[in-house]
Amino acid sequence: MASNKRCKGSRPRTAQDLARSPDIEHIPAARKARPARAPIVPIADEAEAVRRRIEHLECVITTAPAEHLARRIAMRDIVPPSEEHVSRNRQTKPRRRPMQAVAEARHRSYGLLVQNLALALAIVGLAGWLNQRFHFLPH
Repeated sequence: MASNKRCKGSRPRTAQDLARSPDIEHIPAARKARPARAPIVPIADEAEAVRRRIEHLECVITTAPAEHLARRIAMRDIVPPSEEHVSRNRQTKPRRRPMQAVAEARHRSYGLLVQNLALALAIVGLAGWLNQRFHFLPH
C-alpha cells in the first residue's frame, strides 16, 4: 500500500476542480476487451498508476480539513447579501401554491368579508338605536 505522506495544499479547491485537475488519472470502471493488435500494458505500470492515484487521493483527504478551515476563515469577513436583494429575488420568481391552499385563502377572505359586513351592520344599528334614544342626528 501507499505510505503516509504529508501533503501541503496550494489553495482551496472544490470537488469539481479536483475532478478536472490534470494530475488525476481516471481509472476505467471495468476493463474493456482489447483489440487483437493493441499493445499489452504491463501490470506493473498499471499498478504504479493505481498507487500514484491512491497517494494523490490520500493527500487530498488529509488536506481537506485544513482547506475547509481556511475557506471558513476567508469567508468570515464577507458580508451576507442584503435583505432587499433577497426579497427582490423572491418577488421575481413566483412560487406556485397548491389548489387547496388557494381555496383555503379564498374561504378565509370570504369569511373576513362577511365578518366586516356584520360589524358594519352592527355599528349602523347601534348608531340608529342611539339616535332614536338621544336624538343627536337631525331628521
